[in-house]
Amino acid sequence: MKKLIVLSLLLFTSFKALSINVIDIALPDEFVTTMEVTDEYPLVKTGYLTQSISSITDFYQQQLGEPLSVTGNENYRTLHYNYQTRKVRISLYHRNYVTEVSIMIE
Repeated sequence: MKKLIVLSLLLFTSFKALSINVIDIALPDEFVTTMEVTDEYPLVKTGYLTQSISSITDFYQQQLGEPLSVTGNENYRTLHYNYQTRKVRISLYHRNYVTEVSIMIE
């Protein structure tokens, strides 16, 4: 019985360690959150900044390293990462002097 309890605790701890929360992804200082879904996958956090797409891209490259792929241009860009065993997509869209940021963890 003790072995079963210990095994159960180890498995629970392992699964807990593998889980990732959208809150774990670093955010630039000026980030203003507009929406957050944290109770089911895909986890989503959206918001906006006054920074350019290039400076936000540089921020995430410093925080998460080089993305697996990058698509888009100076008005729209998507960065794809693998982070803690999960796929992470960071989409950036610049309009009306702000850059909208959408972070999705699958």
